[in-house]
Amino acid sequence: MKNRVVGAILIGMLIMSACSFSNSKEAEQNSVAVSSEESSEVFISPDQTPGDEFKAQMPVHSGIWQAADYGRTNYYYEFSEGYTGRRLGANAGDVEEFSYEVNDGDNLVMHYADRDEYAHYSFGEDGKHLVLTYQDYQQNLQWMSHGTLEDLGGLGLTFTAEDITPFGCTLRYSQSGGYVTGEITADNYYSLIAHSGEDNEWGSTDYFGTEGQTFTIEKDSSGEINIDWTSKLGMLVPGDYVLYFQIRDIRNVGGDWDSFDYRVWFSVPQNDGESLIKKVVAEAGADISDARYSVVYDFDSDGVMEAFVYLGDAPDEYATCAGEVWYVDGDTCVKIKECGSFFVHGDKVIDMYPVGDSMVIELEEAYATSTVSYLFMMDNGEWKESAISGLGYFFKPDYVSDYCVSVSAYDSCVDYEEGKEEEALYTGHTWKNYYFFYDKKSGDFKEYVGKEISEDELEAACGYDLAAEIREAGYQVDVVIKRENGIINVNYSKTERGDVGSVYKEFHNVTYNELNQRYADAWGTNGNSWQDSDFGGTYLKAITER
Repeated sequence: MKNRVVGAILIGMLIMSACSFSNSKEAEQNSVAVSSEESSEVFISPDQTPGDEFKAQMPVHSGIWQAADYGRTNYYYEFSEGYTGRRLGANAGDVEEFSYEVNDGDNLVMHYADRDEYAHYSFGEDGKHLVLTYQDYQQNLQWMSHGTLEDLGGLGLTFTAEDITPFGCTLRYSQSGGYVTGEITADNYYSLIAHSGEDNEWGSTDYFGTEGQTFTIEKDSSGEINIDWTSKLGMLVPGDYVLYFQIRDIRNVGGDWDSFDYRVWFSVPQNDGESLIKKVVAEAGADISDARYSVVYDFDSDGVMEAFVYLGDAPDEYATCAGEVWYVDGDTCVKIKECGSFFVHGDKVIDMYPVGDSMVIELEEAYATSTVSYLFMMDNGEWKESAISGLGYFFKPDYVSDYCVSVSAYDSCVDYEEGKEEEALYTGHTWKNYYFFYDKKSGDFKEYVGKEISEDELEAACGYDLAAEIREAGYQVDVVIKRENGIINVNYSKTERGDVGSVYKEFHNVTYNELNQRYADAWGTNGNSWQDSDFGGTYLKAITER
């Protein structure tokens, strides 16, 4: 069976492409008009002169043409001098090169590497609209800018992705020349388009970064952005990817700008680590087909590869599998975890997180309604299990910059009879987040331990009397805990007493981030109130000091 192995060789090769849309039809037309007037001496077709108007003729006027049907962009065409061009799928990562020729005056033949496409063509009156009529469908192309697929808006921008690892990259940029009409602003909010080798298709991932956060690219400048996609996407498997983000040429922040969706191609290389995998297979007495997933990486940056290898069954319909995970290097080959229900993310039994100058390996054991993470890392050339391994589900959230362990408990409510508290029955499943940072000195994670604060201190942190508002809703405020990373947990409850001495009590909590003045969105409802931040149950000051 083919082994999936994660590589760690850095590469500095890529190309960049872009798609665009205008914030308004009027802004798009104004932009086209300005670009055409100011730059015709550079981007004209071969048989036009600088003084010529934009003419409806072949070869097609150089630049980017957008093909749209039913209000949706299908392709972007780049036409160049010499009857050549390229085509980009608007929602994909593939770019196809072509050459073209004209037959019988109005018939266009486009020659791709694997096929020819035939169409009748006609221009609109202004020459900036081209209709291609194929045998069974029609494309309407509109000329957009004098740019290229590498710089669609003609803004003089160049992007490259360097220092590529399975966890992130450095995005380097420069600006020179071009046809900038305002201030160039780039989003710090990205997605990836991933290529599937199995079906030769491209598909988009979730967004990552900070929505609404931007940075300005000055004219005649250069710079770099460090990009980490692990919080949302985890570790990338080897393959081809496109980094996808937005650039705006802003003339007036009140609503006059052009917007362009840039793409930067890169690859995460394959590093097969074949000899390390074979060493594990031999030591375990297994078959090579049992080695279903591997992570090969220079974890301690000593120039020598190490590997974690999963041997076992294929995932079942519940995304779990039974097997073993081994650690192997040049001298050591040892089984570190055996489990009857490893949880599989996509096709990954083993996941990695970058922490400081090190890497952490995560394995998850699945239960009926939760998972528990087991964490391993390198320390002075040897692997070790983390001190917080097995406490709960380890992950990196998007509402704080720290690491989290989600702890499963049954503490949402309790029933008992007065005088028989020792027989109390706790029910109601909860999952509460506790926060950790990586401590370089110890080479492991440490918890942000909480301390009790007063309701006055809570009011000062929130800017209003939160405790009073909780009481007005019919609850009792129990204890307020503030952690060293600015997270405040407020435990509150409600008690109901029956006629025969029975007592029912439910427990709730608030999670508030003092650093960004927001409540946690506990259940993905996009809310920002104290009620939306209730993870249920009762928070402790710490889970490592119990």
